[in-house]
Amino acid sequence: MSWDARAADAVIAKYPSSRSAILPLLWLGQNSDGHITPETVEHVAERLGLTINDVESVLSFYTMFRRTPAARCRLQVCRSLACAMKGAGEILEHIRAATGVAAGEQSPDGGFSVEVVECIAACDHAPAYLFNERMDGPLSPEQALRLIRGEGKGEDAK
Repeated sequence: MSWDARAADAVIAKYPSSRSAILPLLWLGQNSDGHITPETVEHVAERLGLTINDVESVLSFYTMFRRTPAARCRLQVCRSLACAMKGAGEILEHIRAATGVAAGEQSPDGGFSVEVVECIAACDHAPAYLFNERMDGPLSPEQALRLIRGEGKGEDAK
């Protein structure tokens, strides 16, 4: 874990209850290390006077935290009801069939990952997606392949 105690103290000081700092401290750890390490979980628990299970219960609920280093290109496909009805499942199957990489996996070379996320509040753009943390939509199967193959970024890949 590469973040220091002063950074953690600054985060904790912003909240009337230290427990409220769990998410910001996890963000701090992920931003510093590229993903959430076991040491980050231990450090957050220790700093806040919580158990590791307390921190893990929060960590496991949110899909925006990574436990492994991120791929160079991250495609996150929303699977909320609106997105599912507009073809999110078909997009994921198209990616798997074309690349061999299923939802929740990363390509062997670390070039891209495909993830399923719950509602990202873009139902009007269903099926919505995040590409390297940038939200957009609607996503087509062909556009998804162009994105993960590096043939376009966002708008120019439609």
